[in-house]
Amino acid sequence: MKKLIVSKNIQLGLWCLFVTATFILQTNISVSAQSSGQQARNRWEKLVYEDAKALIQETTLELAKNPQNAVALRMRSSAFYRNSEPEKGKADAVAALALLKNPANAEEFEAKCYAERRLEKYDEALLDCTKAIELDSKYAWAYYNRGNANEGKKRYEQAVADYTKAIELNSNYFDAYSRRGYIYSLNKEYDKAIADYTKSIELDPKRASEYNSRGYVRHQKKEYDLAIADFTKAIELDPKAAWAYNARGSAYSDKKEYNLAIADFSKAIELDPKGDAYYNRGKTYDNKKEYNLAIADYTKIIELNPKSAWAYFNRGMTYNDKKEYDLAIADLTKVIELDPKGASAYLNRGKTYNDKKEYDLAIADYAKAIELDPKGAVAYNNRGKSYSDKKEYNLAIADFSKAIELDPKYALAYYNRGRIYSNKEYDKAIADYTKSIELDPKYAQAYNNRGITYSDKKEYDLAIADFSKAIVLDPKLALIYYNRAAAYEAKGEKMLADKDRLKARELEGQPK
Repeated sequence: MKKLIVSKNIQLGLWCLFVTATFILQTNISVSAQSSGQQARNRWEKLVYEDAKALIQETTLELAKNPQNAVALRMRSSAFYRNSEPEKGKADAVAALALLKNPANAEEFEAKCYAERRLEKYDEALLDCTKAIELDSKYAWAYYNRGNANEGKKRYEQAVADYTKAIELNSNYFDAYSRRGYIYSLNKEYDKAIADYTKSIELDPKRASEYNSRGYVRHQKKEYDLAIADFTKAIELDPKAAWAYNARGSAYSDKKEYNLAIADFSKAIELDPKGDAYYNRGKTYDNKKEYNLAIADYTKIIELNPKSAWAYFNRGMTYNDKKEYDLAIADLTKVIELDPKGASAYLNRGKTYNDKKEYDLAIADYAKAIELDPKGAVAYNNRGKSYSDKKEYNLAIADFSKAIELDPKYALAYYNRGRIYSNKEYDKAIADYTKSIELDPKYAQAYNNRGITYSDKKEYDLAIADFSKAIVLDPKLALIYYNRAAAYEAKGEKMLADKDRLKARELEGQPK
């Protein structure tokens, strides 16, 4: 009996030893697997930036062995997006999310968050990235993706804070600099944006999109040459990037280097015949007053997208510039059909009716524009002009005054009201012209009209001073010389008056 008891104790001890050894072995295998998984993740994180194609190959091999590896799906999704294969990237995000019903660790919560923000499920992404951060407070990728989710919800302050934390944890985090730079640019914090894009370029100098982004910010700052240099570098890195040619063309256009702009827009169209470059080229042709070419580009946009309200709008405005008023009205009417709540089409159709001297139709359109945008000073000013043309002066003054109330720096509204006052109320007219000049010191016509009013008051020296200033600002306008000649004549200075009349006739192409 005693022997039997000893035997059982020995057997029990051996069993305990076996269980302990097995537990230790299983624990070591688990730790080893986790370590191996973490090493793979670390390697994949590097490959995202260094070689997206290699990352796609590696994760595809891993998924062939283990189709349930959600982290591999998440990393391959990133690689597909970086390799300009967004449909495949989205498919992997969907598959990863389907596997991550019950994430167990920080990596899986981050993978779930990533998939959710790719699928624009921002609220869920915020929760899951926050959980990943709770499990690993130094997890830079979790901060980055939470920042991206905050950005998706337009919570820009929180997004910047998350990107900043990601950068604090990983000073070489390219995407965090890039996205933070984008938000700074949205907030018009251009110097901060440039600093971030410059850092992202330093980290990845072969990425064309970062030069393009920095170029865009420099363009907003009107640093056109620096912007052009950045767009040129983007083109060097990606010669088939239509967007880079389009962006450089826009910078050239703003520099008024229209031929260079048109060349770039044409190249963009060649690379992407369905892109936005037709619009920009059309606007540039407009600026060059090559109206038929502009109309051809806007017409092409309409052909590509028959519901493009802004293409009809711009074509309509170009027809108006050509004084082809009926065609302009037809296009602007189409804009109203496509966008009945937009005030601009009513405003500009009203202007076209006014140019046709169809004042009542113009006034009706301006009234509709005011109804849609009660704070639009331009609509009141333009309606006032139509009332003035109809000689309904009290209504005109009321509208000009309302425009000034809405926009106290609206020089044209003061000028227009001054024109009405100049019929009889000279001092009020002079006050309005003076205010117009104060707001726009290069407003030659305001100087001219104030000079006429001074002449009407027989204050000829003041009139001559104003006409002289108007001539400095607009030396090719014959009318101003005639007006100054009349003032000189009234003062008895016939020689100066004759000289001005001679100059006026010369400008008009008349015989001397």
